[in-house]
Amino acid sequence: MNKKRFLFLIACLSVLSLSLHAQGKAVSSKSYTAQFGVKAGLNVAGISNGSADINFSPGMKAGFHIGALANFHFGFRNEGSPAGTGIFGIQPELLFSSQGFSFDGDSYSFNYLTLPIMLKLYVTNEFNLEIGPYFGYLVGVSPDFALIDRANIDLSSFTGGLDTGLGIGAGYQMKSGLTIGARYLLGLSNMSNDYEWKNNVISVSVGWLF
Repeated sequence: MNKKRFLFLIACLSVLSLSLHAQGKAVSSKSYTAQFGVKAGLNVAGISNGSADINFSPGMKAGFHIGALANFHFGFRNEGSPAGTGIFGIQPELLFSSQGFSFDGDSYSFNYLTLPIMLKLYVTNEFNLEIGPYFGYLVGVSPDFALIDRANIDLSSFTGGLDTGLGIGAGYQMKSGLTIGARYLLGLSNMSNDYEWKNNVISVSVGWLF
């Protein structure tokens, strides 16, 4: 197992451990609540090209994301309000995310396993703003090659690469458990050691908390 895969596995196990610990304490805790759920939605994805030797302007493409989440809501909104109604929360997620870019009439898909860890500011009991890091592991690409600026680029060599970046967004959580949200993911690391390409994703999702 190489170093990148090991670090990504450690991050996933850490979030899973936190989720299981919180699940065991959620009923008896007096300061926070924990909920678990699922989400899915639309990605509008692209990449930024910082490679000086590859001259092209990538376009956006549609994709999707789907996965599971845990929501931890801390504190009290005011005196007498129940636990888990305060202004702060944290929401780790584990998602399959189909991203990529388009160029010259063709679409190129990069499929990631992503781990966003979003810090939440609850403006009201229902509406929240969020910001936090994400970590991604590229599990596959399609197609394997791309002809760009007269260069035949082996996209399959990107597989196994890590992606790190920052997410920022907003969400609305109904009392029934239904959630809706929008998020922008800004890639901060290069997708490959050979190319200065970074992911950019706009996502819109719906989910359900149990």
